[in-house]
Amino acid sequence: MLDSESEEEVAQPNAEELAKRELMEHPEVLEVVEERKKRRFTWSGLLWMVIGVVLIGFGLLLNTGINSIESLIVGVGVIVVLVGFLRILIGLINPIVPSQL
Repeated sequence: MLDSESEEEVAQPNAEELAKRELMEHPEVLEVVEERKKRRFTWSGLLWMVIGVVLIGFGLLLNTGINSIESLIVGVGVIVVLVGFLRILIGLINPIVPSQL
């Protein structure tokens, strides 16, 4: 009885293997998904970077001193710029091609 159950489990491929097989048969799906990801993350990353630069500029224009709200606004702006940079990198990094699966 245990032998027949283990044979059934081996015979059924899991979801990851099915996805790999699907990508091998239809590589154009991967290209479409890659293009969507690139458009979505690249433009939103640029937007986040612009927002961060505006926050940094606003913080520097306050001229209230080092230990004040100016430092907080500049710090938040730097973090926002880093988030935007990471989103751009996510958009530009290509996924694995089907031949490498």
